Amino acid sequence: MQQKENNDRRLIQSIQRAGDILSLFIEEKSILGISDFAQKLSLPKTTIQGIVNTLAELHYLEQDPLTSKYRLGARLFQLGMSYATNMDMLSITRVWLERLCFQFREPVNIGMLVGKRVIILLRAEPETRFTSFPQAGSVIPAHTTCIGKLLFAFMTEERRNEVLAGYNFEALTPNSITDRETFLKELEQVRKEGISYDREENFAGMAGIGGPIYNHRGQVIAAFAVTGDAGHLREEHDAIVNEVRATSREISNQFGLK
Repeated sequence: MQQKENNDRRLIQSIQRAGDILSLFIEEKSILGISDFAQKLSLPKTTIQGIVNTLAELHYLEQDPLTSKYRLGARLFQLGMSYATNMDMLSITRVWLERLCFQFREPVNIGMLVGKRVIILLRAEPETRFTSFPQAGSVIPAHTTCIGKLLFAFMTEERRNEVLAGYNFEALTPNSITDRETFLKELEQVRKEGISYDREENFAGMAGIGGPIYNHRGQVIAAFAVTGDAGHLREEHDAIVNEVRATSREISNQFGLK
């Protein structure tokens, strides 16, 4: 009996370690090798090797033939797309995002926080525009984006401190926020206004205006943003802000917010 319990614990631990390995790619932009996994997770290479081999065999990871390092595999992409397709979030919000997109002729993104970064769940884009970043499935920094600012602003202080521990405030443009104190002041303003701004902080020439999505408990579960040409957004600033507020209310009401 004791041996069975020990085996059960090892099985659960192995699954947890596999999850830890996959989660590293949320923060990492580069491919990773066995030594990288071992160092970041403080585990022996022999332990890592067996788990990575299994993940690769199941196509959750794939190995680069030139470097022998690993990247996320096609199976995870398939699971992610299946998850996104079946989310109530997307079925409820799609029509509202497309409405905003049509009204202002600029892309509209909706995203959620995964780890310390934002993942774009859905993007509505004008038919007349060339495809641009970020596309659905993209993982983007939180501190330079409307969606990230909203999600950070409305999480609990305890959770925010946990996520910001060791956060890298990378400067993507001269306008990017590069320190925690300035970022926290920005979040105070976001909470006060219920609106967030990307002031060409992610890409030069591209700005954004974003709003939160609440659930029935009044918790912010996602956020969306009109993103596009900075000059156009300045010209349409008041109209976009009004529509973002209205869209935030409409979507949140459909999630049960009273």
